[in-house]
Amino acid sequence: MTISTIINVGIVGAGNIARGRHLPCFKKHPNVRLAAISDVVVDLAESAAKEYEIPGVYTDYRDMFEREKLDAVVICTPNKFHAPASIAALDAGLHVLCEKPMALDPVEARAMVAAAERNGKILSIAFHYRHMAPVRAARRVVDSGELGHVYMARVYALRRRGVPSWGTFVQKHIQGGGAMIDFGVHLLDTALWLMGNPQPIEVCASISQHLGKAPNVNPWGQWNYHEFTVEDQAAAFIRFANGASMLLECSWALNIPESHENISLSGTAAGLEVFPLKVNKAHLDMLVSWKPDWMPGERDNPGDVQTADFVGAILEGRQPVSQAYQALQVTEIVDAIYRSAAAGAAVRLDGAAEG
Repeated sequence: MTISTIINVGIVGAGNIARGRHLPCFKKHPNVRLAAISDVVVDLAESAAKEYEIPGVYTDYRDMFEREKLDAVVICTPNKFHAPASIAALDAGLHVLCEKPMALDPVEARAMVAAAERNGKILSIAFHYRHMAPVRAARRVVDSGELGHVYMARVYALRRRGVPSWGTFVQKHIQGGGAMIDFGVHLLDTALWLMGNPQPIEVCASISQHLGKAPNVNPWGQWNYHEFTVEDQAAAFIRFANGASMLLECSWALNIPESHENISLSGTAAGLEVFPLKVNKAHLDMLVSWKPDWMPGERDNPGDVQTADFVGAILEGRQPVSQAYQALQVTEIVDAIYRSAAAGAAVRLDGAAEG
């Protein structure tokens, strides 16, 4: 890779996630030229293009793929459109960074993976928690072997009140779900990555929408409770083929003392908490814990690190940190959570041997 190598990037969707994360991150990258942007709402596309000095403006991403000489695109649409937009981009010969979640269901996600494979292009999903300094440090601890075999994970993505009051977040037919598919996927993906992405075999879950379907207190503003068709809370127990287990709970709204995010890993030699990073173990007849006084990248913007990784993967011909097959696994687990909750029983995942 040389500093003079420039890739032309297009943006599909000019809403909050594009303007809040991807546009500023790609704009500042020295190897990127923001060449075009597409949104079905032309005013959004035009205002973003003006703010970020993007020459090409479209209302149909297919026209953008055909007319612009792009190398890669970033998909920033509502969830319903992740799969069709990504597949169209991959079939047009473009590398893709798609916002999370990967897709509405495993069928769509597998079609995305197949499109990337048949076209020989990168498909990465924007799980930016992987690029946070404590998570990167935790991965180094796990990879060092200090924890031994990780056999238990506890994952919490809990908001006391944090229901998105904008866009289409509360509409299941567009987003595919609520707190789990929007917020919980970040911590689920991060935990799976730290565990080495073991094969899930069984999920038992429940979901609820007790607080979302009526007016309530919300620092982010009143959401459209009349159209609230998703879960505001989910809980799951997940078993893996290597003998490990995971307890997972997430919420947009829950009557708890305070919002809380953490991943706790228990291994045969030590345990680890991610937020904040701490290692717990027995040592010299004592129970001890250690935490870093400093770690690399503490002041890094995870969005910038994610962008650099995606661009670097394209220019260096390598895989990005967040790979499509890993995101497919997240999609399969989220789908199993919803199916288990609907059935009121545990469900086996495809490929899991019947016991």
